[in-house]
Amino acid sequence: MFDLVQRINAYRQNMTPSQKVLADKILSNMEGAAHLTIAELADFAKVSSATITRFCESLDYSGYSDLKAAIVIAIDRQRSVKEKFAIGDGDITEDDSIDETLYKISFQEAEAISDTARTVDRKSLDAAAEAIMSCRRLDIYGLGSSYLAALDLQQKLHRIGLSAYCWSDNHLALTSAAVLKQGDVAIAISHSGVTAEVFQILETAKRSGAKTIAITNHPASPLGRLADLTLVTSAKESRFRSGAMASRIVQLAMVDFLFVRIMQRLFKSASASLERTFDAVRDNRLSYNQKVQD
Repeated sequence: MFDLVQRINAYRQNMTPSQKVLADKILSNMEGAAHLTIAELADFAKVSSATITRFCESLDYSGYSDLKAAIVIAIDRQRSVKEKFAIGDGDITEDDSIDETLYKISFQEAEAISDTARTVDRKSLDAAAEAIMSCRRLDIYGLGSSYLAALDLQQKLHRIGLSAYCWSDNHLALTSAAVLKQGDVAIAISHSGVTAEVFQILETAKRSGAKTIAITNHPASPLGRLADLTLVTSAKESRFRSGAMASRIVQLAMVDFLFVRIMQRLFKSASASLERTFDAVRDNRLSYNQKVQD
């Protein structure tokens, strides 16, 4: 379900330098690229025809005609987006007004969530939900900004009575992963999929016999290839919004997708648990009309 732009974004880390040049040339002028022969595209991008063939293979297209069809589809989708959102489309520049900046950020974040929902593998999402519900023990790993999504998932699961352990310290995570066993589940969250510590932790968990799940923007990354199940997010980087900023939005969305699928299966018991947890902190809430000192 990935379109051309998403495929390039997801598999860019695995491309050769010449394939990255080709990708950038296509994205910079898709209207023009859509009408070129393979020889003309090679001349336009200053790469070999063999590079284009390997580029098609790396994006899982059957050949050049399949790539050209994908370019046309991507053009149509971008045209539709521009007509619908107008000012919200396009990268942020240093000359944008505050209104243009706000509209672009809100559009791009909404688009990232929509793209993630559209492209996530449904079977893998449901399989991950089933694994979490039936596991003996659940470990969740995330470092840096990914820790926020890991912690959010742990808190959500605890509120419906499913115990989970969230580790941000990689030494503690490694020791925990080492004592997992068959019947346990380990979830690793990493936008890039190349964070060495997170890969090592999930590798240890898999070696211990646990079922492994990865949430990453790059399915062909070492982490994505290691996991038994991979849930792929779709965040795009831009000049003013780094991958870490964009990744949090879609990681939290993926956590919500996963949590709600679990809630739907455990609706009666989960709803009762949510109500009890809400009641537990009810007395800690101020009245909306609480008097405040001038």
